[in-house]
Amino acid sequence: MRKILIALALLSCALMVGCAANVKRPGTPGESLAIPTSATSTIYLLVKSEAKHDESEDWELFRAEWRTAMASVAEAAGRRFLHLEATPESFDVPGTLVVVDVNDYRYLSAGARYGFGVMTGNAYIDADAEFYVVPEMQKAGSRKYATSSTAWQGIFSAMTSKQVEAIAEQMLKDIDSR
Repeated sequence: MRKILIALALLSCALMVGCAANVKRPGTPGESLAIPTSATSTIYLLVKSEAKHDESEDWELFRAEWRTAMASVAEAAGRRFLHLEATPESFDVPGTLVVVDVNDYRYLSAGARYGFGVMTGNAYIDADAEFYVVPEMQKAGSRKYATSSTAWQGIFSAMTSKQVEAIAEQMLKDIDSR
């Protein structure tokens, strides 16, 4: 009986960890962003979109996922994080401004996935990001990021929160890639 319980516990853990989101960077050149070390201690994030997303009932939830994910990733890396609603006229603290332009997305919460399983469909994100060294607002480069889940992974597929966190982690790696 004990062996069966241990086997079930191991199987459950294996199923849960196999669901990380993979970030694709279509068309991204292999060169590093031009961000000096002095501009990596503070990360500013501005998430913008076309008007069609602003009208969506889940847009603010989606933007909250970006704030939460980037704050978590920045804190884990020992960075200061500031979320922006709009581009300020000037920046007081040197850093890197990441302007994320969401081309398309499908928001899928963990509750929806766990409650309805594969019937909820797939979560995905398609976004472009421009990186600036501030306070000068010197463009350091741009990147394209995309993620998607698959219903074949069932309730364990990557929901929007995992996908945004994976993109935020990749963005920080890109910032540090000099």
